[in-house]
Amino acid sequence: MIRLKAIVLISSLLLLSIPYSKSANALERTIGPSGETVPRFVSLKSDLVNVRRGPGRNHKILWVFKKLGLPVKIVSEYENWREIEDQTGAKGWVFHSLLSRRRTGVTLNPKDKALEYFSLFESSSKNSTSLAKIGKGVIVHIITCTGDWCHVAVNKKIKGWLRQDHIWGLFQQEPIKK
Repeated sequence: MIRLKAIVLISSLLLLSIPYSKSANALERTIGPSGETVPRFVSLKSDLVNVRRGPGRNHKILWVFKKLGLPVKIVSEYENWREIEDQTGAKGWVFHSLLSRRRTGVTLNPKDKALEYFSLFESSSKNSTSLAKIGKGVIVHIITCTGDWCHVAVNKKIKGWLRQDHIWGLFQQEPIKK
């Protein structure tokens, strides 16, 4: 009997020590000091954005973004500063007024190395007409997303549908409405 109680107690302690984990697709979001969810995607509001080591003008500038509309992920907030992550995984701090809620994305490297481009389709189907070919690293303005497909604009001139998994700047299967 004592042996059984010891086994039950040890089993219970082992179960309590196992960390709770969600599935790989689950996204943990919190509300930051701004009242917005973290993490979230935004875009650069300026074509010249200093990225700093820490939250404040007294911190060293790590690099400078020079591309208006580039998507970044806000991963943390401190007062009026946002810690961002870019497509490469590099992190740094940006003043909040240099970021826009406007959703953009950047095309990824094709997974199939034989491909150099993605097709921009007339509708959200691979069987629809291809309107254009888009290479890697192209910034697209996101109009809507279904979770599988995004209606995007390229250079504000060409609008069409692109597979959502070809775009960095969105959470996996994230729907976006106008």
